[in-house]
Amino acid sequence: MTPCELVERHYTMPFPLYPFQQDGVNALAPLPRSALYWHPGLGKTAGATYCALYRMLSGSEVVLGITPPSLVRQWSRWLAKIKHKSGADLDVLMYQGSPAQRRIMDLDVEVVLMSIQIFKRDFARITQELGPKHVHVLVDEAHCLKDVGTQNYRLVRDFTAEQTIQLLTGTPLNNPMDTYAYVKFTAPAIYRNLHQFEQLHVAERDFFDKPIAYQNLDLLASNLLVNADRKTKEEVLLDLPEAIITQIDYDLDKRHYTLYRQLAVEQLLKLPDGDKIDATQASALYHALGQIICQWHHFAQDPDLKSAVYGLIEDILDELGDKKLVIFGNYRRTNQELVRRFGFPGIWGEVSRANKEKALDKFLGDDKCRGIVMQPISAGQGTDGIQHVCSDVFYAEPPVAVSHWTQSLSRVHRDGQRSVCNIRMGCALGTIQQHVVEALTAKEELVNPLQQSKALLRDALYGGGNRRQPTRRLVTV
Repeated sequence: MTPCELVERHYTMPFPLYPFQQDGVNALAPLPRSALYWHPGLGKTAGATYCALYRMLSGSEVVLGITPPSLVRQWSRWLAKIKHKSGADLDVLMYQGSPAQRRIMDLDVEVVLMSIQIFKRDFARITQELGPKHVHVLVDEAHCLKDVGTQNYRLVRDFTAEQTIQLLTGTPLNNPMDTYAYVKFTAPAIYRNLHQFEQLHVAERDFFDKPIAYQNLDLLASNLLVNADRKTKEEVLLDLPEAIITQIDYDLDKRHYTLYRQLAVEQLLKLPDGDKIDATQASALYHALGQIICQWHHFAQDPDLKSAVYGLIEDILDELGDKKLVIFGNYRRTNQELVRRFGFPGIWGEVSRANKEKALDKFLGDDKCRGIVMQPISAGQGTDGIQHVCSDVFYAEPPVAVSHWTQSLSRVHRDGQRSVCNIRMGCALGTIQQHVVEALTAKEELVNPLQQSKALLRDALYGGGNRRQPTRRLVTV
């Protein structure tokens, strides 16, 4: 009897798995350490649940689910659909709330769900009460563990030293260095330590001593897939319409561009003369220049000023007619201004969970709601249903990481989409956005072969591969 068959013999599941999902579950469920690297929209939650239930049937006393805060309730709703064959519900605890509320919660349940932040805060209690048991740990959106220097990584590593663990992420890599953390969880004997990993795979470092060139990438890709299953949309969703990606270059107003250059000079003058620029200073300059492009009114302290990007969005909405549009912005002020100007609902980090749900419900259920504003990180995970009502996306600010790009794009380009997806990437000429797009496509070209993905963005923007090269449009405002 396969793991899938055993689970379905003891539990009533909401729906059967696809064959590719069954193959992944049957291969990974018996392993004490594993990873599901399925592309967003391919059912990681369902696959991981089958694996967790198999572990419980095989001796695990409790499943500990560590997720982003926004996904705790979503996981609870999903698990509520699963029944024991006796008809009884799974005993699931959402371990959240104030410290006083958490202190009176009984952890003697089948499934405990919590955020990584709560896991860190209550690590002593969790270790004391759950540590002596046989625990199967699920880490959803496992990129929170990719930096081995963080407390996230250390505490999960320590807790799971004698437990079983499964990592879940559709976008495992932003750069090859992320591989080390994942492999240390899934196959810890492959690399003795980080020093050995870097000796094998780092070929060159930059001014800040950060790795910028790599070697032995075939070996790295092979090691990433030890005790892991990787599936991409291109492999399994053969009927999924293509995503056409277009870069829309546009000019800033002359006064706006003058202010942009003035800000750049002012920020550069703040840097130490002749000294080594540290990463913090470089990041501050990067973010200051990144924000002024969509926030001319804020930096000029004149609410009547209008960045060219908003005129571009108006043109796209006119072009779409009654169709809906998803707009992504990286920064809080940008998203606030998008909401103010267009009256769309919005989802970003500072928006409460209840208001995020209201915003999504309005976009999905109100035919008169033409758009939604979202931040790639906070809305790029656990936001499902958009693919059924929308196939058009505009990036007012380019994503800064491969994972942000893949996760956010997958809100529309995923299972259930019936139309060709038109993805538009805004890029203000002569600004840092040009560098961001080039850096993003370079990173994607480097990491996608490691995780068996196609360099979709680079192929689309610069041609190549088997995909149709989209129209590249220059918009002068």
